[in-house]
Amino acid sequence: MKVIEGKKIYTVSEVNYFAKQTLEEMTFWVEGEISSFKKNPNWNFYYLDLKDENAVLPCIAEEFIVGSLKREITGQRILAHGNLSLYEPFGKYQFRISKAEAAGEGLLQKQLDELVKKLKNEGLFEKQHKKNIPKYPRKICIVTSVGSDAYNDFVRHTAYKFPIIELYTADVRVQGISAVPSLLKVLPGVDKMGFDAIVITRGGGSIEDLAAFNDEQVARLIFSLKTPTVVAIGHEANESLCEWVADVRASTPTDAANIITFGYQSLVESLDQLGLRLKSNSAYYFSANFQRLDHIFFKLTQTKNTFKDLPHIINSLKESLRRHEKLLVSASQTKLEELTKLLKKDFFLLVENKKQILKNLNKSLILLSPQNTLSRGYSITTDKSGRIIRSIKSVVVDELIGVKFKDGSLRSKVISKQ
Repeated sequence: MKVIEGKKIYTVSEVNYFAKQTLEEMTFWVEGEISSFKKNPNWNFYYLDLKDENAVLPCIAEEFIVGSLKREITGQRILAHGNLSLYEPFGKYQFRISKAEAAGEGLLQKQLDELVKKLKNEGLFEKQHKKNIPKYPRKICIVTSVGSDAYNDFVRHTAYKFPIIELYTADVRVQGISAVPSLLKVLPGVDKMGFDAIVITRGGGSIEDLAAFNDEQVARLIFSLKTPTVVAIGHEANESLCEWVADVRASTPTDAANIITFGYQSLVESLDQLGLRLKSNSAYYFSANFQRLDHIFFKLTQTKNTFKDLPHIINSLKESLRRHEKLLVSASQTKLEELTKLLKKDFFLLVENKKQILKNLNKSLILLSPQNTLSRGYSITTDKSGRIIRSIKSVVVDELIGVKFKDGSLRSKVISKQ
């Protein structure tokens, strides 16, 4: 700085320097949408612009901050914390981001992603928990806003097409602050009413519009329902937490109606095909079988004449059967008597043979018995405990021993042994 005629005069560099010092003291949060995004080719940081409806704010951020934004970068709405800075050579200011997180819809999506991960880890999405929709459901309850496009689409493709379906309606709020309480109040009562299936549906919308169907309480309630449940929220591209925990997910209200009526539609298609086949084949069958019918009629006439003689034939057979019965009984009695005599003879021989074998075994048993051995002059010697002494080694001098004979026993004392 220099002073000329009382005037303080700054250089351009000094002005930019002072501006930089002032700006860098300003630290705050800012919300905006990322409108452009590119990496510095020489350094590990990125240039990006945040915008709102009326202005653009140039920003700079390091790589790890950009990496924390997990979705598509461009177009994402974020909350950024940092301070203003100024690039002195060009006098261009920018916002240096030190922290960034999703905001608005992006924040809702982040919260939803975390909730989906939480419930998935708890097993609420597992196939083993999914109940089957009945093939031919009769009583259906649709849970939605009565009169909505989703309601009209579902009714048009169910009850209007298949009047056999008894369609009941549970009117609930599907959007706004009262949507979650409305669903939590209505669904438990619907579950107790004995429906074959429950259909929960609404039209499409932003993630804020679908917030009630991304609520953890509502999702857990739908998971706990005993009645098989179809959930169709939004359009093809929309997905909600309630669809993940439902037994069946449908992409649209019409798709939900097609799932519910699939069995009836298949049955109608099968009946239509059978009708066409019947119509095409009936002419052939009638024309091809007229001659065959005539032939059958002729055979029936012959059969009728044959049946006229049938009573006489039956009587003859009865007489013949009586004669054969007498002969058969007589022959059988004779055969029985012969077999009885043969059996008695064989039995007598068998008994005599067994008796002889038994006598021989008895003789051998007597010869080998201890009592017979004692009768021949032998004796049995035992120690004081009564155990049989089989060797001189088992005898102890001065101890008592027992000696058993054929007709008695005695006790002795060992004086010596050899």
